[in-house]
Amino acid sequence: MKLIRLLIETNLFIALAAVMFMWSGACWLNIPLEKLVFLSLQVFSSTWFVYQISRWVYFQKGIYTNSEEWVLLWFQQHPKFNRFTIYLSALLTIILTFFLQWTTMIVLLFIGIISVLYTVPVLKPFGIPTRVRDFPYVKIFLIALVWSVTAVILPATEAHFPFDTRRDIWLLLGAQFLFIFFITLPFDINDEPHDKIAGTRTIPVVLSISGAKILTIIIGFIYALMVLYLFMLENWIHLPVLHLQESTIIALWLLILLLQIYTWFRSDTVPKWKIKLVYDGSMLIYFLLMWLPKLR
Repeated sequence: MKLIRLLIETNLFIALAAVMFMWSGACWLNIPLEKLVFLSLQVFSSTWFVYQISRWVYFQKGIYTNSEEWVLLWFQQHPKFNRFTIYLSALLTIILTFFLQWTTMIVLLFIGIISVLYTVPVLKPFGIPTRVRDFPYVKIFLIALVWSVTAVILPATEAHFPFDTRRDIWLLLGAQFLFIFFITLPFDINDEPHDKIAGTRTIPVVLSISGAKILTIIIGFIYALMVLYLFMLENWIHLPVLHLQESTIIALWLLILLLQIYTWFRSDTVPKWKIKLVYDGSMLIYFLLMWLPKLR
């Protein structure tokens, strides 16, 4: 368990989750994973860098106030190592980007701008210290946008998919946007007491924890319907070959149901690292549910 917590607090876990969620998008679109080697490495290193640098900035500003929080202890005990991994992940991100398609680079630039605006107060020279993530309700939508674009648009551009004829790409983008929204809302539910004290207007603060939980049920139901439609659409596109198995859709529905149950009963009471384990870990499980049936 300590190893898992270490992977979570060093941001390696979330970086791996980003890659595997992108692979799940590739599985939906039937893109061979061997075509995405450089993109996978780039997504891993860039995600690792973004999460490391944002948490390092929070550490330097003294935002982490809980002296027993693992991320705080990790930064305090290993400052040189953390600086090294930040520089390393940044260097790898830059180098690997030049191995990608030009269209992929353009999408990455879009994602990068949003990520910078999310964490850095770019308007501070003009007397506005607020970051984009500090605006009410914006944070969760930006997260869902960045992660869904990463999971769907990046592999599609890297594989030279025709966006004008493969309109299923846009439907999958909308579905994965909902999924990320669905698994991100429990983070805000867990943070509700702190956000209320800080005056941060998140969905759970405005709707209440119960209201936010009901919202996750609604989103989960809509996502389940979209997954069913995608399942039928992708199999129709790939006729006469059966692209996706019935077991895949059933397994995805079961994953959504289990996440719904955990959200309703535990999301507001468990430690933050367990929230990360369950909901970030769900992206790893998602990929396995998409990929394993293809091995038959």
